[in-house]
Amino acid sequence: MSAEFRCGFVALLGRPNVGKSTLLNAVIGQEVSITANRPQTTRNQVRGILNGEGFQAVFIDMPGVHQPQSELHHRIVGYAWQGAKEADLVVFVTEPVFGEEPHRKDQPILEQLACLSTPVFLVVNKTDQAEEERVMKTLALYNQAFQFAESFSLAAIRKKGVLKLVRAIARALPVAEPVFAEDLYTDQPERVMVAELVREQIHRRCKQEVPFGVAVQLDRFEESEKLIKIFCTILVERESHKGILIGKGGRMLKDIGQYARIKMEYLLGTRVYLDLHIKVAGDWYNHPQRLDEMGYPKP
Repeated sequence: MSAEFRCGFVALLGRPNVGKSTLLNAVIGQEVSITANRPQTTRNQVRGILNGEGFQAVFIDMPGVHQPQSELHHRIVGYAWQGAKEADLVVFVTEPVFGEEPHRKDQPILEQLACLSTPVFLVVNKTDQAEEERVMKTLALYNQAFQFAESFSLAAIRKKGVLKLVRAIARALPVAEPVFAEDLYTDQPERVMVAELVREQIHRRCKQEVPFGVAVQLDRFEESEKLIKIFCTILVERESHKGILIGKGGRMLKDIGQYARIKMEYLLGTRVYLDLHIKVAGDWYNHPQRLDEMGYPKP
């Protein structure tokens, strides 16, 4: 290993729905983190591993930083700040603003970033949705509000500008040995990823009030030579949400299962049998013990 090999942890931080998960997937070149056009899709820290010439960058897709309304949200915001404090580099992601100051929900995040000793990069994402003049104005406004180490504008969904960001991140990493094997692109267990693929399809297909009270538990994962059988329980908050997820004639649940299964087969490289059940679990997201059991411990 070269004496100048660089390796470190890079935290992607920002408010919900600014494109952090899309950026992670664009950087890694694989679907590591689930995406949907809804805020707070990411609930846990998701690691994507990028191995390049002379470096290894371990990206952590943090849950969106927002004003928490439940015990679950208190915990996931805690995960974001815990990850930022432990990272070697923070990449703060936002999007073009159309006023004369940073987005109001970004301002408390910028104040907390000032308490970190970690260098922070600014990324203005979704530049394909704004004129260049507005993008440049956003870069200027944010750099007036905070002293960023470097600033970038890009469109993660089109992978435009991503390579320039990656090169800068590689230069900023500390000299260190790699943490993971060079053939890995994530450290997420397959069993975690398949449950998240089900939740992704729920986010993509259901009404806005449903996904926030939804969790997916993997009950069984049975492997054989030519087939993997996966059994999941979908937890919902209300009986009415159960009806929405099932849909007319069971169509919604069938679609969720079909599209999740296609992604699972791509991920696992084999045929998949997917069995989904729905259970009404009340406001599970406010019960500390249940959150601990479901993999959301206190940060």
